[in-house]
Amino acid sequence: MRGNTIKYLIALLLTVLSFSVSAEKTKFSLVTHYQTEKDVYTAWGHSALRIKNDSLECDWIYNYGLFSFGDITKFCYNFVLGRTDYMVGSQPFIRSFNEASRYKKVSVREAVLNLTDVEVNRLDMALQENELPENRVYRYSFFLDNCATRPRQMLERCIDGTIDYHFTDDTLAAQSYRQNISARQSHSPWYNFGIQICLGEPIDRNMTDSLRMFEPVHMHEVFARAEIVDTLGNRRPLVLEDHFLHESDVKCQNEWSFFTPNIVFWVMFLLIVAHTAFYNYRKANDYVWFDSLFYSLYGIMGILVFFLSFISEHAFVFPNYNILFFSPLYLMWPLMCLIKKLKPALKYAYLFSFVTAAIALLMAIVSDIWILADNDYFTKHTCLQSFHPAFYPIILSMMLRSGSWLWRYGNHNS
Repeated sequence: MRGNTIKYLIALLLTVLSFSVSAEKTKFSLVTHYQTEKDVYTAWGHSALRIKNDSLECDWIYNYGLFSFGDITKFCYNFVLGRTDYMVGSQPFIRSFNEASRYKKVSVREAVLNLTDVEVNRLDMALQENELPENRVYRYSFFLDNCATRPRQMLERCIDGTIDYHFTDDTLAAQSYRQNISARQSHSPWYNFGIQICLGEPIDRNMTDSLRMFEPVHMHEVFARAEIVDTLGNRRPLVLEDHFLHESDVKCQNEWSFFTPNIVFWVMFLLIVAHTAFYNYRKANDYVWFDSLFYSLYGIMGILVFFLSFISEHAFVFPNYNILFFSPLYLMWPLMCLIKKLKPALKYAYLFSFVTAAIALLMAIVSDIWILADNDYFTKHTCLQSFHPAFYPIILSMMLRSGSWLWRYGNHNS
């Protein structure tokens, strides 16, 4: 009887010791996948939380970037609508690592977090609860609630105290959301052009260091210098160890080097100048067929801008002053050009087109000058919107066509 009691106590002691050893060896890490331009939604990189315990052979990663939209076309469609329901899910770390290093061919960086056993256990339980079917889906917001901000929020809730990120500046000089997008999409000019059409004036606001933590790589850099401050004011570094698990040597290459939006639309502008000058010289009427097609294209783009501004659920698409030259009203042009009873309205339609394009051009020039002057007043106290450089020839083309018609026909009854 006494021997059995001793064996029981020894077994109990060994069990307690094994759990203690396991708890001491359990650690969380912030894992960051660097940027890739393989897909439009991976151009900013990716963040995830890794939990590892060698003694228990546990090595999993929690990922807040899962979605089930299928192909990229459907993904982009749902993204435009604002129906971006993402999920959190866990998987073996090696699977995530192989996807990043072999398929995406990007660098993978790990920051081992300096958490106590209690904080590790609390974070582990919180992530498991968050992964339950009834909790796992969340409404993704590109700048405000994404795969980087979610792990940060989970960590902040589970530590004893607060995190001092040692933000370097209240506002990053010359770093707006729009400039951040352009920098990340510098090797994919058409992706950048499409994004600039969709997003409006709010992305011209400068980001604070805190807001910029939506960007995974930047958040990793901030974590590396951060400290945990407990309720007594004691400090400890948030990160124990920071290292690369894989460093990629793949370099991004420009897509369509001689087929960028800037080149394409300036060439189109020159062709429109030549066409307009030729028909004006010959005093021939070209506006019926040419302007019907010309303004219809602007009108089709206007449907997209209008839809995003007034129907989409996204937070950074209204107001969007691209609607000054991409307007669904321009779809009425073929009707006014081809239906005799509507032709008298052309004078007012061309005048409207010229004035709105002139306002857009003035806004583009003023905003670009202000940004070049590095004046933060622009982003804090004005509602001006900066435009993609390729919008200049688009705006000038509209002013040319409307101005030409007003000069030739404006004083006559069409």
